[in-house]
Amino acid sequence: MNIKKIWIVGVMLALVIFQHPNPAIHAQDDKDKSKGNTVVEGAASILESKYSSYIKEHRGKSYQGNDIVLDKPENWVTDTSLLTSNDEKAALRIKQNDEANITIQAPETASYLIGLQYSTEGDNILPTQLEMKVNGQFPFYELRNLIFESRWEVPNETLKDKYGNEIVPQPNKVKEWQEKFISDASYRSSEPFYIELQKGDNEITFRTIEGNILIQSIILASVDELSGYPEGKVVGNEFIVIEGENSTYKNDSSIRASSLYNIDLTPYSAGKRVMNYLDSDSFKKPGHKVEYEFEIEKSGYYYMGMIYRQNVKIDFPVFVNLAIDGDIPFKQYKNYPFDYTPEFTHTTIHDPEKDVDIPIYLEAGKHTISLTISLDHIKSTIEKVEQLTKEIQTLSLELTKLTGPSIDRNRDIDVEKYIPGITKQLQTWTDEMSDLYEGVKKYNPNVAEIGAFSSLNIAEKQLKSLSKNVDKLIVRKNELSTGTNSITAHLGNLLQEIINNGLAVDKLYFYQDAEDVPEKKGFMKKQLAKVERLSKSFGEQDYAIDNVNPDHLQVWVNRPRQYIEIMQQLIDEQFTPSTGIQVDISLMPDENKLILSNASGDAPDVAVGVNYALPFEIAIRGALQDLTEFDDFDEVKKRFPEGLHVPATVKNGIYALPDTMNFWVLFYRKDILDSLGLPVPDTLEQVKSYLPELQRKGMNFFYPTAGMAGLKTFASTMPIIYQNGGNFYGDTIGRTALNEEESIEGMRQLTELFTIYNMPFEVPSFYQQFRDTSLPIGISDYFMYNLILNAAPEIANTWDIALMPGIENEDGEIERWSAGGAESNVIFEDSAKKEESWEFLKWWSSTDVQIAFGNNLQTTYGKEYIWNTANIEAFEGLPWVTNHKNVILEQTEWVTEVPRVPGSYMLEREISNAYNSIVLDGANFRTAIDLASKRINRETFRKLEEFGFMKNGETIEPYPNPEFTNE
Repeated sequence: MNIKKIWIVGVMLALVIFQHPNPAIHAQDDKDKSKGNTVVEGAASILESKYSSYIKEHRGKSYQGNDIVLDKPENWVTDTSLLTSNDEKAALRIKQNDEANITIQAPETASYLIGLQYSTEGDNILPTQLEMKVNGQFPFYELRNLIFESRWEVPNETLKDKYGNEIVPQPNKVKEWQEKFISDASYRSSEPFYIELQKGDNEITFRTIEGNILIQSIILASVDELSGYPEGKVVGNEFIVIEGENSTYKNDSSIRASSLYNIDLTPYSAGKRVMNYLDSDSFKKPGHKVEYEFEIEKSGYYYMGMIYRQNVKIDFPVFVNLAIDGDIPFKQYKNYPFDYTPEFTHTTIHDPEKDVDIPIYLEAGKHTISLTISLDHIKSTIEKVEQLTKEIQTLSLELTKLTGPSIDRNRDIDVEKYIPGITKQLQTWTDEMSDLYEGVKKYNPNVAEIGAFSSLNIAEKQLKSLSKNVDKLIVRKNELSTGTNSITAHLGNLLQEIINNGLAVDKLYFYQDAEDVPEKKGFMKKQLAKVERLSKSFGEQDYAIDNVNPDHLQVWVNRPRQYIEIMQQLIDEQFTPSTGIQVDISLMPDENKLILSNASGDAPDVAVGVNYALPFEIAIRGALQDLTEFDDFDEVKKRFPEGLHVPATVKNGIYALPDTMNFWVLFYRKDILDSLGLPVPDTLEQVKSYLPELQRKGMNFFYPTAGMAGLKTFASTMPIIYQNGGNFYGDTIGRTALNEEESIEGMRQLTELFTIYNMPFEVPSFYQQFRDTSLPIGISDYFMYNLILNAAPEIANTWDIALMPGIENEDGEIERWSAGGAESNVIFEDSAKKEESWEFLKWWSSTDVQIAFGNNLQTTYGKEYIWNTANIEAFEGLPWVTNHKNVILEQTEWVTEVPRVPGSYMLEREISNAYNSIVLDGANFRTAIDLASKRINRETFRKLEEFGFMKNGETIEPYPNPEFTNE
């Protein structure tokens, strides 16, 4: 053995010892280090304090004077070049990614509510996002992300589809001045922030993260305490009804009406879909606000009633702030609870303490009523759950340091000896969880268990079980924070579910005589309605595959109805008038049956939105049209990343157009990397160099294979192999190139991330651990992006994305190859309308249509419906966060896919098996690769024979390799 080999072995042994410490060796060090410490000491967050901590120190110094309105921007804007004139009045304009400094003079050192009179500029669908510093610093964490919503107006017109069903209309953005005080973007609290200002001049710095904003006035104020409702006698017979589906304004474009076949709802139709209630799937997030206009004919006292359904939070209420004419009239209307009810139920706003209905005085004339979803009553519960999650993860890390990542079930360790106080800490956590659960039970004392908080109850029982036998904690340590059924997983589920506050509204009404309140329909009427509905269901079905006109182009779409309605609207407005081609869209019953549909002669002309790997399976059996045969295909092909055509390439033809694309990028917490002084990693080597510092802080890096429980797909195994210059096949499809030098080096680097560098090889939820900072950096895709963007408002503006870390090649270029396949569109070979089908695909994939579809989809159904079109030019025009969009577009230059060829499913499976053998079972690396290669080759040759490319082991016709490389 030469000196170099001896050195390498020595380094490897040192790494193994470092990662798998022996308790006997390190006992004294651990014992000394832990003296006087509890298990969670030293786990202090490296982030700025949150507002809940900040306010404890500053609330007592709150400003008590009259409101101060600063309505002359020229007096407080530092850079007057940022001033503009709007409505003949000066305003400060802050464009995207720009910042502005404002000087505010405070009359005294105190905590103020700071409000803005603002208007969002442009047609951007996304809300405007800002960050705010006070005198050069963020006083607390939440000021990194402030949301200023637009106001949306619902059109009065009723839209119908081709079948006569009402559909959701497109809302219009209202361009007007609004007033909002600086407050929590996650809306855990509906109260504005108290922010301390020093007497005299204070510098406020605003920077826009998304969108453009105009600021006309700044307000310094204090909170007006709400009083109770006045005593008033309700007399008369006035009755004013407001239909829940007919909202006038809303602060989120996706808050919408929906349709339900329920005879108790109005309007009602047994045969057609009519909009008849406010959809709980859209009116659900904290801070969601919907406003209605109504008119009172006679002044007087009224009761307020409502027909609603709240079936999301089982046995627990959803809280709503009720405002009349823009203000909450009295404290009983603030955080008003709407109890759990699985059916639409009548309620009158009442005072539970006095058990009486609450009267409200309304003057004759026009009024508004608004409903805003609130989390005020459970904010402290949420923050405590987050704290418990972090502390339990810290304990899990300490146990891993004690035993190493592998669990030896035959070794006994006195855990209390090495981590003093652990037994008491487990019991303390159990008590704290019990207290939290008992605390929420006060909102529904009539039930034994609160279903909405069942995850907390499960976590408590699991923790109690662990605390009873601490000596078994080493063997059961995965129950703490790893695995899908761990304690932190249950707590994470609770945090996710708790922000869903779906409230459906059929009617609101103001009444004076209880006799006017609508009653539910009787039993017989309901049964007759069901019979009528059943009889009509046997008729013509909307968007059904058998409800077609043979003279029309038949298009099957593998998407939900919401997508299809918008597609059909665009077809009727644009495609058919310009081409004369009539189109019938149908909901695809099952994309996996497309081959059978073709065999039976029932296949459509066009299929849209099928899995990107499916066209190969259909095309190799001769059932799809080769798109390269169309004269203008080469021009259309340029709309998409070149690598996305690889899976649909069969021999020398291309049999599908990409519809949507996935993307894999680096997700990172800006706050964590900044606090550690680490720049965003550009290469895989940089990532490796960060791991010791991350792991020392109890954190780590997420690699996509860790999020795949069984099969490790090409999306996670291919990138490092390609980045090393590897390929899976040669010039033709035959023996795999997996065991060639470049591919072997890629597999080695991939597996060593887990066997040597100690990245976690199993992560039940990167989303949750990214939120709680235990995995503050990692590689993930579009689906994780959508989840973090829309379901983690508390960390908004503290995270970002970057290009996938790659490997530097010989020319000094960093190769960042990543997967990107999502969904594709195809034309069937048996279609009698191939030219019309091609016209449709060209139109559908065009830039203007994709932009219109993406905008309409997101405006109507919300920002979680971000359209990930594969048309690169169209992607640039869609309402994505601008900075993120630029990163994704740059990453698409490195997007490719592993070819789908005879036997490629075995290639994917065996690479996964080799990975699992090496990482999980400790198998010899070369043995695992050789065994995988043999199995891949055997199946490839068998499939080549099946499709006629080989016979008796001899090649009859070479199958060209469409694998995309950057040569």
